[in-house]
Amino acid sequence: MIKSWKDGEIVWLEVEGEFLADELAGESKKWYETKKDEYVGYLVDVRKMTKQTALEQKKAEEKAKTEGTGKPRAVLGKDIAMATLVNIYARFTGAEGIKYFTDAENAKSWLLSKKV
Repeated sequence: MIKSWKDGEIVWLEVEGEFLADELAGESKKWYETKKDEYVGYLVDVRKMTKQTALEQKKAEEKAKTEGTGKPRAVLGKDIAMATLVNIYARFTGAEGIKYFTDAENAKSWLLSKKV
């Protein structure tokens, strides 16, 4: 399940349980289609995520490229082990504009620094 909300100029996407590309794309699209000028980027919180397959990762990045917003994504996780997975994800999928954090304030600062 993915929940989303706007926090200042950042859209939080919280992944709880299994990561599903279609859910993430749908939730992102909802914001982009209605409020694209009101936020800088996405903070994708995966601290409650329990499962993520390589197939779903690839599918999510393909959707981001074809339907994408062009906005940066900060991924917020629990630990360095998750950072390794995010780095593999970025290489495997060719993801751009994505950076991993274990601290929400640093993630927010990075996103806000990308404001154009």
